[in-house]
Order: sequence, then structure tokens, then C-alpha cells
Amino acid sequence: MKNTCLAFFLIPLIFISCAKPLSKSDSPLELEGYLFKSSLPLKYAKEFKIDEYHSVFDSSVTESEPNIKTAFVDPEKSAEINQKSSIYMITISGTDRYLLLPKDCAVPQNLPSKVAVIRTPVTNVYLCASSAMALWNRLGSLDPIKFSAVQKKDWYVPEAIRAMEESKILYAGKYNAPDFELLLKEKCSLAIESTMIYHTPQIKEKLESLGIPVFVDKSSYEENPLGRMEWIKLYGLMCKKQEVAEDFFQEQLTRIETNVTSQSTIPKSVSFFYITSNGMVVIRGSEDYIVKMIEMAGGEYAFKNTRKSSSPSVTISMEQFYAQCASSDILIYNSSIDNTLHSKAELLSKSPLFAEFKAVQAGEIWMTGKYLYQATDRIGDMILDLRKIVTGNTEKMIFLERVE
Repeated sequence: MKNTCLAFFLIPLIFISCAKPLSKSDSPLELEGYLFKSSLPLKYAKEFKIDEYHSVFDSSVTESEPNIKTAFVDPEKSAEINQKSSIYMITISGTDRYLLLPKDCAVPQNLPSKVAVIRTPVTNVYLCASSAMALWNRLGSLDPIKFSAVQKKDWYVPEAIRAMEESKILYAGKYNAPDFELLLKEKCSLAIESTMIYHTPQIKEKLESLGIPVFVDKSSYEENPLGRMEWIKLYGLMCKKQEVAEDFFQEQLTRIETNVTSQSTIPKSVSFFYITSNGMVVIRGSEDYIVKMIEMAGGEYAFKNTRKSSSPSVTISMEQFYAQCASSDILIYNSSIDNTLHSKAELLSKSPLFAEFKAVQAGEIWMTGKYLYQATDRIGDMILDLRKIVTGNTEKMIFLERVE
């Protein structure tokens, strides 16, 4: 059966129109040949929106809207339409828009020039947003990922490491210095960047000039940690695995609701930090997603009143840290940024003041693993680990390890 979109005449991958630039709006765009159906429901994510459209010749639409114009499709071919065909408009942070369009569909003629077209299912992806790799892996396959901006030695996702060892994923240079020749030779069709790409706008412009759409992952802007994990729904649409994405996300929510939110506990104060080479202490700002996880797990973050900052981290002196955290019930050392903390003695070597900390005296010193920031798919497990140390039931930990 021919696809609905084949009835349109073919036009280039990204159609340039004289439409006005996009303004910040949550209103769905009008697309010639398509009707807006609905916005897909999201539970926690606030930084993206998914609008679903159906062809004007979808029988379920034309029956309710009999007067729709049919200028772009031959009416005689309407019986051949695939009624299940949908296209999706992705809006990121209210401004950036991307149209997910099947490979055999033509671009709507009135599509604004600022909307990037991403052909689905995606293939030969250049992945620069390292936090997204784990989500792609949870979709059941890394096959769509052909290039990585992270070298094999810097990955903590086992499947990504193996794929690079087998040359299924190729290193194509860092986000700010991509191997353009390799990307073109191997037919890269999409670059998924983190917000770091905004520091090198010329690279984004160069990729786009080569016909490679650039999708910017802004999951790091999500205030709720579960909102970060919900980006799997967006990536599920890109590779046509919506049900896999939905099932995974719901499974994670169920685990959290069963093991965390349904049980009450006495809150304990928690400090999350690491020490720099010059003896300063780096803590997380009160709006950071790590802090949100601590609170969701039943803990009280020691610096919950930290001023809001554009940076997720705040640097303070050891004396300031001591004044605020000496009475904390639990210390968590961020080894995903600094080197692994091997013992309590090593912590004490960073500052003798630690000997006076309540958590140190009680043996409640913990550290994260290196995998933390790449484990976007396991945010639920991190919350459960935090829950365990808050309640004192510390069996079968995944991300947190006690420092003896």
C-alpha cells in the first residue's frame, strides 16, 4: 500500500520558505496537507512538546472534517492512503522546532524555514549529547547511532563501548571539532548535540550547511529528574519505537512509586559535594536535578537555600562547607567528577575538618560511581539508592558505594 505522503511531489530535505521566523509559542503550526490531532501527554518533561498530525485524507479525520481542502493530494488516490501514518512536530523550550517526517514523505510546502526536518526512522546519527546514549540503548538497539563525539575510553555505557570496539559506532571528533569528511562519507543524517553546541555556533551552521540537521538536546534544563528520563519518548519517535519508550518510562515510574513515594520516612540531611585540587568545595545548587533526587528519596539537602544560579554547581570554601554540613547525617562524595574516594583516610587528607563531621564519625560516607551522569536511563535506580541510604536499608546498591 502506498504511503499517504507519496502523493505529494518530492522536494528537498529541508524546504526553504519565505515564512516568518518562529516566535516562542506553544500553539501548533498549521501544516498544509495535515491536520493537528493532539499533543502527546507528558508527565514530567517541560522542555519539549510533541504535536501529532494526520494527513487530511486519514478517513478518521475526513469523516469529522468533511470540508477539508485537498489541493495537495490526488483525491482518486485517497483509497490507497495508509491511515496509520502520522508526522510529529517537536518543539524544544518553546522556540526550536523539528518535524519528524517519514523518509518517503514530502515536506509541507508552508513549513517555516526555521523548522528542521528529521527523516524517520533515523539512521547514521552523530551523537554528541552523551546523556542520551543510555536512553537510545534502552530503546533496544544502538543501530541508529553511527558516530560518537565521545571516545571509547570515556564511555560508561557498556553497549556503547562494545559498539565502538566492533566499529559499529565510529569516533567522529568532539562536538566542537567534528570530522566533517567522515560524517559526509558515511552519510550522517542527523547530529544530536548537547547545549554545549551553542558555544560553537559556527559548527552547528557548518553541519546544517552540509545538509545534516542538528537537534539540540536540552534535557539538562529539566527541573525534575524524571523529566530528563522522559526524553526517551522523543527518541522513541525518532526511531519508531514509541511503545518501547512508553513501557520503559512507565516501568521506572512504577518502581519509584512502589518503593519511594508510597512509604514515609524520617528525613535525613544529605550533603553532595567534591573537593577541588585547591581545597575548595563544589556543591550542587538548590535547583539542580541531583538535589531533586535527594528530596524525592526522602532526604533534606543541606544547601537547599542556595541562591538560584545558571550553573548547576556552586563553589564555596571548606570553612563554609563545615559550617553548613558538619551536622549532616549523610555525606555523598561526587566521584563522577573528581577521582574515586578510596577510603575515609583519603577524605580526611583533603581536610582535617572532616574528622569533626557527624556523618564521618557515624560512618555515613558514600560516593557515586563514574557512570552517574551518563546513566539517564537509570535515574529511577539512583533515587532508589538514595532512598536506601536515607532509610538505612543499603543492600544491592547500584550507584552509591560506602566509603570505609
